[in-house]
Amino acid sequence: MTVFSTQISCADSTWNPTVGCTKVSPGCDRCYAEAIARRFFGGFDLTLHPERLTQVKRFKPIERDGRLYPRLVFVNSMSDLWHRGITDAFLDRVFEAIASRPDAIFQILTKRPDRMLAYGLARWGGSGVPANVWLGVSVEDNRVRGRIDALRRLKAAVGEFTAYVNCEPLIGPVNRLDLTGIDWVLIGGESGSGARPVQADWVRQAIAGARGTGAPVWFKQWGRWQHNPLWSIAEGRTVRERRADLIDRGLERMPREHGGATLDGAVIQQFPASYYAAADRLAKAAA
Repeated sequence: MTVFSTQISCADSTWNPTVGCTKVSPGCDRCYAEAIARRFFGGFDLTLHPERLTQVKRFKPIERDGRLYPRLVFVNSMSDLWHRGITDAFLDRVFEAIASRPDAIFQILTKRPDRMLAYGLARWGGSGVPANVWLGVSVEDNRVRGRIDALRRLKAAVGEFTAYVNCEPLIGPVNRLDLTGIDWVLIGGESGSGARPVQADWVRQAIAGARGTGAPVWFKQWGRWQHNPLWSIAEGRTVRERRADLIDRGLERMPREHGGATLDGAVIQQFPASYYAAADRLAKAAA
């Protein structure tokens, strides 16, 4: 569970310099990482893995549609980099490793925005967040919308960087989010056994909020096929048959996502402008 190709559609690889976490909000209740860790590794205690820091050497650019792009690396799919149990000294080493790969983009997501803000102010107050570091917060519903403020506060203090909001697992309304200053909005329903259903109106709320501020949107998944709003018109006796019916009729256009990712006949999967700017820098360096 270190470096590998990932089923996360908005990333190319994952990297876990730490593993393990603790719950902080309802969005954590059915944590997929905890389920994996307990099933295959016997526990989910926080563990630092300094031996994995050199793995950044593997994150070479990739080719898409005949053009070279930076590899998108999701950091800590099995943990939260801003967990209080991770020392500032270890965080320093993580970001030193990241700095050694300016041709890759590292996506760092948290439910602990206060720690992210405090560390970010101390580390980047005089220089700004590196262009290859994208910082995000999880906002599973309106109750935790205050997490977004930390991103704006960090921007105000250190300057612009790619700030994103991940509405996943989306478990409630998100019609009260202030997405001012946010560069990317991701949305996804919960997947796995016991997943809580996502309502299409919640997805539409997140999309409307993003579009209201001009932020691109990446709708990742419904989470489970039974939670896809098209499920009620799917024909067949089994899940496999009904899933195939939606695909064969062209109603679900993203079957590789968990539960599909088509909303109102459309697939909405857009990268932020900084992704294409990074590709331009790669092209210039190669010229």
